[in-house]
Amino acid sequence: MRPSNLIYSVDEKPPALVCLVNAAQQLTIITPFLIYPILVMRAVGADEQAIANFVGLSFLAIGVGTLLQAWPGKWTGSGFLISSSPAAAFVPIAIAAIKAGGLPLLTGMTLIAGLAEIGFAQIVRRFRPFFPAEVSGLCILLIGIYVGVLAIRAAFGLDGAALEATATPRELAISGATLALMIGLNLWAKGTLRMLCAITGVVAGYLAAVALGAFDPAAMRVLTGAAIFALPRWQPALPTFSLDLLIPFCAAALICTLRGMGDVATAQKINDRDWIRPDMATIRKGIVSDGLGTVVAALLGVLGGNTQSSANGMANATGVASRRVAFWLGGMLIVFAFFPIVPAVLVAMPRAVVGAAFLFTACFIMISGLQIITSRLLDARRTFIIGIALTLSLGHEIFPALYQRAPTVLAPFVSSGLVIGLLIALILNALFRIGMRTRASIAVEQGAGAHDAIRAFLEQQGGKWGARRDVVERAIFGTAQAEESVVAHCNVQGPVEVEASFDEFNLDVRLSWTGDALQLPDKRPSEEEVRETEEGLLLLAGYLIQRNADRVRASRKGDRAVLEFHFQH
Repeated sequence: MRPSNLIYSVDEKPPALVCLVNAAQQLTIITPFLIYPILVMRAVGADEQAIANFVGLSFLAIGVGTLLQAWPGKWTGSGFLISSSPAAAFVPIAIAAIKAGGLPLLTGMTLIAGLAEIGFAQIVRRFRPFFPAEVSGLCILLIGIYVGVLAIRAAFGLDGAALEATATPRELAISGATLALMIGLNLWAKGTLRMLCAITGVVAGYLAAVALGAFDPAAMRVLTGAAIFALPRWQPALPTFSLDLLIPFCAAALICTLRGMGDVATAQKINDRDWIRPDMATIRKGIVSDGLGTVVAALLGVLGGNTQSSANGMANATGVASRRVAFWLGGMLIVFAFFPIVPAVLVAMPRAVVGAAFLFTACFIMISGLQIITSRLLDARRTFIIGIALTLSLGHEIFPALYQRAPTVLAPFVSSGLVIGLLIALILNALFRIGMRTRASIAVEQGAGAHDAIRAFLEQQGGKWGARRDVVERAIFGTAQAEESVVAHCNVQGPVEVEASFDEFNLDVRLSWTGDALQLPDKRPSEEEVRETEEGLLLLAGYLIQRNADRVRASRKGDRAVLEFHFQH
């Protein structure tokens, strides 16, 4: 069901103008990542013309990748508004590939990475037990933190290694004003103006930077040297391969897979008010499309791509999450590949404006992750998983030099705090599953303490299993009411045994006792029956108990009566 904050959800069809403007908003948060292909080409000594051509081909690649991701196909496409962008995970290994064997080697190894990601997608269904909702929430939270860190770096002009702030007071003022305008329009504007809050802030900030002279001179040179129209020069070449680069490129593919899982899960949460857990079938199709996008990038001879987390934050902020916006965005990216001046304008966006836009979207991503985490009961195991993974992930941003000392073989896995946090969470979740039972029972003695015993038992097991709080509360209420009715009306001898089992989709509670069976009538007994007969009270108890669960069944096994509750999870 569509959340109340969305104006257009994934399946709805906004007017063309709404699609166009929101595609432009999405475009503004993609283009800062085009610095990655520029960094790669500059690192290998390419001239400005080669760099411009590389960027143009990159626009083609991410345009196709965005269309593949948005298309709701049977085997491919998540069907969500999730854009594609050049992936940071490919930057260092792309430089190594070009230096070792030129663009043909980059083509070959990027092709392998794309195929590897498609292969990883085929096992995500089996991966579901190791990717529970709280780990999904942590993943989304880390993505939000990652985008937030990028925002701080851009706004303050922080150097990645020395952390020296180079932003001027004028740039900081522009960042603050741009962010304030975006927030103000989002909070207090309505309708169209709210939908345009991001693009309005970006345009205003861009113009303010130009007017106040807070524009990077290097960016100005890029703008003045860019042609208005030019066909991208695609030079197809037979791909070459290197065993030395096989593991690093496959590791980058795994990193893109993990991030894709988090981005698709975020999109699911944004578009479904009643979201419970990740839909692994949709995630699989999203990862396949991400891999196909990287294959397209390989064939064009450019940097591999990945899903863009900021797209979810922008959709949540503006209230427009329709996949039609993604189709417009993909088309715009492809068209702009033939107009170099457009990528130049976008790539040259002042860092003060970039920082404000990223911080704006990061807030919405982080809160989605927190909501998912806190919706589950968390025992000590899950507390350690989230705490350790989050701490080590943040440690990468605080002490980057520490992680740079990692052995070469581990370098791709410690390339960012996001990757570190996800891998640690997945590894710990797999380890902590050892010895964890999916079925548990307790004998509840008759008396005043029965309700407390049932609550303590189900809360403890719910925490171990990571069950939803609301479902566990329903189970506690229903089980306690059933135990009270059984003891009062069924001539119970000895304790009532309560058994619970859980498999992420279902929570089942089974009560058994020695005594009479509890009747479960289809209709409520009349008031006369309830007042005048003891059987009427028993029938009323059985009727009311059925309202506490999705399914209730009574039976006998030998000399014991059984009452089973089923709760959809």
